[in-house]
Amino acid sequence: MRPSFSKTFDRFGLGKVEYEKCGTCGFSASRTHYELTPEQWERLNLDFHLEHNKRPEDPHNRRQRYFQQAIMLQLMERKDFFGPGPFLDWGSGEGDVSRLASKFFDVNVLNFDLYITPRDRSVQLADLKKRGYSLVMSNAVFEHVTSRQTLNEIESLVAPNGCLAVHTLIPETVPNDPAWMYLLPVHCSFHTNRSMGILMEQWGYTCSVYNEFSKMWVMFKKSPAEILYSVEDLNNELGWNYLKFKEGFMDYWK
Repeated sequence: MRPSFSKTFDRFGLGKVEYEKCGTCGFSASRTHYELTPEQWERLNLDFHLEHNKRPEDPHNRRQRYFQQAIMLQLMERKDFFGPGPFLDWGSGEGDVSRLASKFFDVNVLNFDLYITPRDRSVQLADLKKRGYSLVMSNAVFEHVTSRQTLNEIESLVAPNGCLAVHTLIPETVPNDPAWMYLLPVHCSFHTNRSMGILMEQWGYTCSVYNEFSKMWVMFKKSPAEILYSVEDLNNELGWNYLKFKEGFMDYWK
């Protein structure tokens, strides 16, 4: 990691934040955030989300995205992309995706969150099962993670032949621009197509799909030919390329 640029925040006690970038894969991160104490990091996230989540205008269309993710889960479950459950939403917050998936589509997703108590289908930390979930979702989490250890903990819950679904912003390159819209006070890690491809390889995933409506990637450990067959089958039935497929990481955003 090498120094890249800085940005000054006038909210939440942050001040000047220093960002660094990997010269090999372009992954970028805030050194300032990484060096916060656990107590400071938790307080920053709590203060930001208490204010941000109360905004009635829903500026990032979260509610629409949650519903689209529930639709995607149902379509892919019906086509047996995931195999038998259970499914888990890691970092679920109150469990909005799980609630929609259950209420409208009869898809059961368990919820886990370190800081917010889900409204239902909650799993405690001590009850999480290593390699125990055929699908693990991570929704708007990767940009908040301050260590590779946490990423490995999330992935360690995926069953040996299971899937990992991720929603975050993954561009080709992270701009060296303090005005970049993704530099929110609580965002500290910024992946690129290349860095996600490296993670996939290290974790043993072979291929992935992207759905532009839910803004979510799903990564698979099964053979690419098997997944491609399922993707083409679903897309043909729907009549358009609902899922975009690629061996390795589906670098949709160039």
